[in-house]
Amino acid sequence: METIKVACYTWNVETTWPDQDLHSLLGVSKGPVIKRGLDAALPDIYIIGLQEVKSQPQNVIMDALFEEPWTNALREVVGPHNYVRVTGERLQGIVTNIFVKRHHLPHLRDIHTSVVRTGFGGLWGNKGATSIRFSLYGCSVCVVNCHLAPHDAGYKERVDHFNAIVDGTQFPVQETSNILYHDYVFWLGDMNFRFEGHMTTEGIAKFITDNNWSRLAEVDELKQAQKSGDAFSMFTEGPLTFPPTYKYLEDTQEYDLMRRPAWTDRILHQVHVDAYENVKLGVEQTTYEAAQEYRQSDHRPVRAHYKIKMFANHEERCVHFEQPSSWVIGEGGLVKFTLDSDVVTSPADYIAIYKVDFTSVHQYVIYMYLPQPPPGAHSHATLSLCSMTSCCRRQECTGCCTTPASTAATWA
Repeated sequence: METIKVACYTWNVETTWPDQDLHSLLGVSKGPVIKRGLDAALPDIYIIGLQEVKSQPQNVIMDALFEEPWTNALREVVGPHNYVRVTGERLQGIVTNIFVKRHHLPHLRDIHTSVVRTGFGGLWGNKGATSIRFSLYGCSVCVVNCHLAPHDAGYKERVDHFNAIVDGTQFPVQETSNILYHDYVFWLGDMNFRFEGHMTTEGIAKFITDNNWSRLAEVDELKQAQKSGDAFSMFTEGPLTFPPTYKYLEDTQEYDLMRRPAWTDRILHQVHVDAYENVKLGVEQTTYEAAQEYRQSDHRPVRAHYKIKMFANHEERCVHFEQPSSWVIGEGGLVKFTLDSDVVTSPADYIAIYKVDFTSVHQYVIYMYLPQPPPGAHSHATLSLCSMTSCCRRQECTGCCTTPASTAATWA
């Protein structure tokens, strides 16, 4: 088995822009960049879930034309350290991004996203969840970023939202069509669970002053929901050893005691240890903390680091590219590749050319959809990539078969 390091983040940014430098939050040095993924201290995967990102109509229109500002800011921090944004999803103010170290890209499969709206009886996306699933080295992973119902009296509605997300999220992968069917699940977000109703603001503040986290955990609604089976009973959470993350006065370390403080921002996980014969999957959580220095919102960001087990040297459905011959700027060239016997193509498959240091799968220089092979054709194909731009030189670009292309192709 191989150990993969996963870093999960959740932050309700309260409609603010990414004003503070994000290097410290993500544990990335601002010094010289270590190329080609050689910085072993950094995680293999970043999972970053945000809530209350600006989502007025004008913001949504701009984000459709240009990269959403928080996504761009995150990519600019981790991209130089050899990470690629492989996917993301947005539901109004709920934004999820996944960045993976470049050398893992050939082992990613079956990336799919889903959204569930729970606001206003399921009609509006101000509350709900974005979910992303993928397979890496043969293991399935699902990520859920949610924003559940608010307010002290909203416990039942929060539970209803949880169940609506579990029941309403479907993926087009038969074995893992449901969130809970995956080998690994990371569920994070502004879950809005509060402390039990008998806890006064003054009583909560006293426990915070005394750093009495264990006593506060005893009256935490999410812990109670797990014990009663109302919600999250199948999930595990690390010890709560940091102050409640809500509600702060902006740009201070002081709570706004007009609201009862609460651990609204949480990260939980689930693993199916015995999903496969003769091997055991596993999760080791190494950190669970709030980043107190980030004060631009009334919430504090929360991060959790994990080590998970995956299959070593696992290969399936591989595409093998041949060394390209010389390409002439403006004239294009031929891409030759071979598909393993277990590769099933679809009209949505494409071949793309990227600059060597691309940091998002959407940063292709050019792409072409892959025509379907005729009946009886073998797995060897030659595809002509034309209309090459002057910025695409052989020294600067690399071929990448992402997910699912049409000009002339020759199947052997």
